[in-house]
Amino acid sequence: MIQRIQTVYLFAIIILALITCSGQIIDFQDRIPGQTETQGTAIAYQLNAVFFNTYQNGSLVNSEIQYGLIILVSLIVGWTLNIILKFKNRKRQLLLTKINFIIIGSYLAAVLAKAFTQIPNFTFANMTLKASIGLALIFFMLYLNLRALLLIRKDEELVKSVDRLR
Repeated sequence: MIQRIQTVYLFAIIILALITCSGQIIDFQDRIPGQTETQGTAIAYQLNAVFFNTYQNGSLVNSEIQYGLIILVSLIVGWTLNIILKFKNRKRQLLLTKINFIIIGSYLAAVLAKAFTQIPNFTFANMTLKASIGLALIFFMLYLNLRALLLIRKDEELVKSVDRLR
């Protein structure tokens, strides 16, 4: 089980999903054109899989728990563990890995929907580097899932070819 490289990829998906719970996925600072930070109020928004925080002039103004994102991260972790434990049935593992694409994609869609609906004037151009890395982690989870799917498919083809030789 652990000697297969796709298992390592699937464990990496679990680790990256848990990192998005603690790190910032979206870190946005609202810049009002024509004003500097000393003239007006500076508003910052931070979103991770657990909290959506609003800061005004550096102090926390509002904090909301993101139940939907917590459920999606829990689903990703649980589903990926289920994929790892189904290593004896590769056809079932292929199906579960394809469904994992849908779950991770819905997590990405939920994060972006939350950013576009809750953050006024949200654009990708005003995001900080830390937030760009947070979104890149979700895309990397999709890539790792694709690599695991291809390797599981390769294992299945190898087993079929050995069965034909017998």
